[in-house]
Amino acid sequence: MIELRDVCKTFGKKEARVEALRGISLSVEEGELVAIMGKSGSGKSTLLNILGGMMSVDSGEYLYDDKAVNFKSQRELTKFRRNEVGFVVQYFALADDLNIFQNVALPLKYQGYSGKKIKEMVMQALRELEIEDKAKAYPSELSGGQQQRAAIARAIVKQPRVILADEPTGALDEATGEAVQEIFRKLNEKGKTIIIVTHDAKVAEHCGRIIYVKDGMVMDDGRKKKGEGVMA
Repeated sequence: MIELRDVCKTFGKKEARVEALRGISLSVEEGELVAIMGKSGSGKSTLLNILGGMMSVDSGEYLYDDKAVNFKSQRELTKFRRNEVGFVVQYFALADDLNIFQNVALPLKYQGYSGKKIKEMVMQALRELEIEDKAKAYPSELSGGQQQRAAIARAIVKQPRVILADEPTGALDEATGEAVQEIFRKLNEKGKTIIIVTHDAKVAEHCGRIIYVKDGMVMDDGRKKKGEGVMA
């Protein structure tokens, strides 16, 4: 479903030049639940932004469903982000002046759905995340866990095929973080392809595969090598 081929990305110029990604190649199958791990500055978030079409590559290729993502066309990138990808970030990124219903409805407004259809889809997403009773509440009135549930509802409301999450449990206590992990697991069981950037080994352990990134390169893609796991 997703394939990166020798992708490079740099920031800055001359002395300030930083090689964020140095020839990354990886693939993700449809329906996988994948964790991306690595130290701060290893290139994890840059990688996630490229996967979501939020950031262009300097060189290399990004294939989605065997078709090259065209980073030179903002129109195509916007369509890709709008139709295929849902984002979840660490600090929720909810609009404080909108209630939870309005926050979750935002992606649908850009897609031109009718008011009736938006209400139907938003309430379905809120039910799925078990916060239907918080539809009229504002973010400041919710706990961290409830805010993250709202952020996940906003990510899934448009029914994207891929969910990208950047440290989704980083701002939560352990128990709430585990509840969020369970949400991702259930979404994955329903067929969503999910890629999670995390520092948390417990979050990664719940994923089907862990990709380790170091200094802008994939050190281990988490795929079992031939002969691994076989009893002698």
